[in-house]
Amino acid sequence: MQYTEGQLGRVFVVRIDNGEDMLISLRQFIDDKVIQAGSIFFLGALMNGRMVTGPEEPVIPPVPHFVMFEGGWEVFGIGTIYPGEDGPHIHYHASVGRSGHALTGCIREKAITYLVIEAIIFEFTGLSARREFDEKTQVHLPVLGKEADTSSPGTIDDVDSDESIEESPHDEEQTDELPDGLADIIRDLTGRSSL
Repeated sequence: MQYTEGQLGRVFVVRIDNGEDMLISLRQFIDDKVIQAGSIFFLGALMNGRMVTGPEEPVIPPVPHFVMFEGGWEVFGIGTIYPGEDGPHIHYHASVGRSGHALTGCIREKAITYLVIEAIIFEFTGLSARREFDEKTQVHLPVLGKEADTSSPGTIDDVDSDESIEESPHDEEQTDELPDGLADIIRDLTGRSSL
């Protein structure tokens, strides 16, 4: 696991109108505002588009399974923005639905707006993050500045097995006040002697 910490920078609200390509419009806006890292939330409708709805087979590297949709689909989704080799790299995932049918996946190449798309872009500052091509998976993955510590403090391994936990008289008083039977169960679970 990797992680990085930053701060919230600017916040933008963007409207994309009927007939405009959402992907092109957001790319241009992000370039114009020099947004290097952030997140995009969007909702509205798409007339047509293309998305990856998973791999052809669950192998690494994956071969993407592309699906085209057309005819006015409701949409909501999210995107991430990280610095890439050629400027900000944007990765979108969304769900689209129409007449009881739904698709979920990675929107790529084309997303023509039907009526309107409302997008909110949150800029992040101070992150140590970038998106790089990974040879093994053959996809662009986020590379974050710090690797998280996989050991969790305070585990049972941190306690010396010879140490004993002292019981306080207060704990015994509370156990005595418990309803019949419950005190016996607690004693069995905690290994305490009879009171």
